[in-house]
Amino acid sequence: MSIYTEKNRKTKKLIQQSFIKILEKKPFESITIGEITKTAKINRGTFYLHFEDKYDLLEQMEQQLISDLGAHLDKLQSSYSPHHTFEKQQEQLASTLFSFIGMHSPILKIFLSDHGRAGFHIRFRDAFSEKVRVNLEKIEGFGDKLNVPLEYFLSFITSAFLGLIEQWVQNDLDKTPSEMTKIYIDIISYIQGK
Repeated sequence: MSIYTEKNRKTKKLIQQSFIKILEKKPFESITIGEITKTAKINRGTFYLHFEDKYDLLEQMEQQLISDLGAHLDKLQSSYSPHHTFEKQQEQLASTLFSFIGMHSPILKIFLSDHGRAGFHIRFRDAFSEKVRVNLEKIEGFGDKLNVPLEYFLSFITSAFLGLIEQWVQNDLDKTPSEMTKIYIDIISYIQGK
């Protein structure tokens, strides 16, 4: 990696960190580029070398978060064995998701709060739902066992996960990712009457 590329990466990260620091204290709509550049100790020109405006900054950060989540899910999918039951796959999915959320909780807490941009929850849910759909369709025979339309199944699964994630983030991650996985599995088992 060249010195120039590394410097650009560091500057972009500094801008994002400064933006998050401000976003912790005030709503997105009231944040100005001037506040971001002052916090980052850079000039406006430097900001505009990396981002078109604050909407582009937030969009890139949201997209990176969603992309990272997708990569985690893809990595998990590639590790599935044909011998794993659907229940075992759900446990692995939950464990992977809660670990990911734990690592990214500061930014997620802000994005899911009133300080984030309106609609993040929906964008996050839709991206998550699509990734789960793609991965489920790779499981041999999955659709044969499903007695409900796939979109309803996906809506249930993603809403359940996101509800637990939101509650966990609101509770300041009062449980470990392993404890959250157990809670998820226990809830699913309860619903199934096991």
